[in-house]
Amino acid sequence: MRTATKTATAVLLALAALGGCAKCPTEVVPLEEIISAYNANASVMPRLWGYVKIRVTFPGPGGLPVSWGSTLPAASPNGLLLLSKNAQAPQGPHDFVLIGRETASVELSRIGSSVEQGAYYMWYRFGSNAGCWWGRHRFAGAPGMIALPIDPNQLLAVLGAVELPADLSQPPLVALSMVDQPGDLCRATRCEYALTYLDRQPVSRKILFRREIYLPWLHDRKVPSRPTHLAFFDNDGRRIMHARLDDYRPVKISGPGTKEGDSAVVPTDIQIEWPMRHSGVHIVLTEMSTKHWYPEAANLFDEDGEIGAFRSDQVTQVDKHLEASEK
Repeated sequence: MRTATKTATAVLLALAALGGCAKCPTEVVPLEEIISAYNANASVMPRLWGYVKIRVTFPGPGGLPVSWGSTLPAASPNGLLLLSKNAQAPQGPHDFVLIGRETASVELSRIGSSVEQGAYYMWYRFGSNAGCWWGRHRFAGAPGMIALPIDPNQLLAVLGAVELPADLSQPPLVALSMVDQPGDLCRATRCEYALTYLDRQPVSRKILFRREIYLPWLHDRKVPSRPTHLAFFDNDGRRIMHARLDDYRPVKISGPGTKEGDSAVVPTDIQIEWPMRHSGVHIVLTEMSTKHWYPEAANLFDEDGEIGAFRSDQVTQVDKHLEASEK
């Protein structure tokens, strides 16, 4: 048996040497063209609205995972996604919220970002289990931060609705590398463009890797199709978040800031995991438009500047140490 296995392996390796395995293309599309195609799709969406099926998992009391929702085909939409891009800051922050609902009037979770209030956040409320984490945009990603179980700044990036920086000479910027990774004995060869997003860290001003975007590397010098997966880095350079993007579909383009004939696509099946945080979210968009927006939709604080319906021991400000140092 062992001899037969060795013989089979030798045959496969010989076929590989003779060109029997799939090979990656030899021609590379310039980074500028990849960014231009990506931004052409993103730029026609000043807003995005959609009903979603959502399933979320995050650490509950005692560290045990808490899950809610369903994305099965027979399940009904149980959430709402809203995005309004900040025209004054193309790379963000932006107004964004993903709402999980039991009914139209009963919300169970929110993951969001408010430009006007200068905050990003996530909260959930399942009976006696409740928690809220939030921070200021100006400190997002700074040293010494407490990690949100699900980070809205990372969640927003997977939609492909926010443009990448076109200037490659200063941060924030995107750099290109190629994935030319043969599979095990000719199986599952990976041929991909890897776009690495770099930016300055708040407070320290260091330039750090922030995320990677992977797109198929195609033959005949074709511009890549849409991203298939993403990874996000923490401040130590570890890939802490992984997202798979699938089932791209067209968005109905209408409303303020759009032109007749504009068209765009977004992934409608998005699976995201934060393995180190034991958190994840699966989103299936069932209806999309660029027409709707509610200005107060992304707010965290009420008119008195308070976070309602949570006790003080249920609220964690992830950058409190940095905000205190400014006073």
